[in-house]
Amino acid sequence: MEKARYQEIAIDIAHAIMMGEYHEGVKIHGRSTLAGRYNVSPETIRRAIAVLQNVGVVVVSQGVGITVTSKAMAEKFVKSFDQKGEIQVFVEDLKKLMDQRREIDIKIESHLNKFLGYTDRLMSRWLDVGEIEIGKTSPAIGKTLRELKIRERTGATIVAVVRDGLEQFSPDASFVLRGEDVLLAAGSAEGQQKLRSIL
Repeated sequence: MEKARYQEIAIDIAHAIMMGEYHEGVKIHGRSTLAGRYNVSPETIRRAIAVLQNVGVVVVSQGVGITVTSKAMAEKFVKSFDQKGEIQVFVEDLKKLMDQRREIDIKIESHLNKFLGYTDRLMSRWLDVGEIEIGKTSPAIGKTLRELKIRERTGATIVAVVRDGLEQFSPDASFVLRGEDVLLAAGSAEGQQKLRSIL
């Protein structure tokens, strides 16, 4: 937030006191003179002087006017506004960092969604298990899983073979197929279709 005009004038007067333009105990020009000097309304000068009086830099007395009371307080006041500027820069930096964090959060969410989509496809590939029965005249009868190269040709994995009502899970590559065996194949629909075509 930018400083109001009366705040800028208050800082300028305090700075002038700091630099020795006005000494302690000395009367500052009247409000109307200050208003002309800064090209602002008397109301703006009133507010600026009220700020300086509030922090102990000047005192305003009826009939006397504006008198400088403390150079030390003027220095403290100016430094406090310098610190306020530093704080403002700090706040701006924080805002930028928060904006960057929001951008990073959006990227993380996008990557996470892509990753979840990928894992969904991957999981469906392994969770999609079909049953394929070997016909009595299948060319696969009498051949081993190794000879048929099922994984290489179809991308599907034979997770079990059901023979005479009994399941044999994780059959090894030397397992010989018979007619009416039922293969449990894990893989994509496309892979299972390829497997049906070679059996």
